[in-house]
Amino acid sequence: MEKIVVGIDGSESAQQALEWAVAEATLRGTGLVIVHAWQQPTAALMSPYAPLLADPATLAETARQTLADSVASADLTGLAGEPEQLLVQGPAAPALIGAAQDKSLLVVGSRGRGGFAGLLLGSVSQQVAHEASVPVVIIPPAATAADGHSNHRDG
Repeated sequence: MEKIVVGIDGSESAQQALEWAVAEATLRGTGLVIVHAWQQPTAALMSPYAPLLADPATLAETARQTLADSVASADLTGLAGEPEQLLVQGPAAPALIGAAQDKSLLVVGSRGRGGFAGLLLGSVSQQVAHEASVPVVIIPPAATAADGHSNHRDG
């Protein structure tokens, strides 16, 4: 069975990517793999307070909760089956590229939680676009109307 892989990180952009991936998987009648990668922040590891700032168990639990919250807030009706949920400890781009190996499509949001908000593409979306061996869909942010309401694009 074909599968679509989507990366989430708890950001609004990632949630839009998840919604798009669910709709696409429903249209294609394919499976869905939802991936969340996490790692210990480098700055925290260099701190003398590293054991307090970057407790691996706490970080892993936060990652599990991020994945669970994203999945819970998505409308998964219409999918061919239950989506596979994959939690990976490590950098996001390699985790997504690895999860998408031999799959049909990789979907990511254009901007995640980190980096510089003014950039058009985030480092993860840019890296997967260049290195993935499958087609990549990068979901742009939803347009915001003058009244402040989000205008979702059809797609």
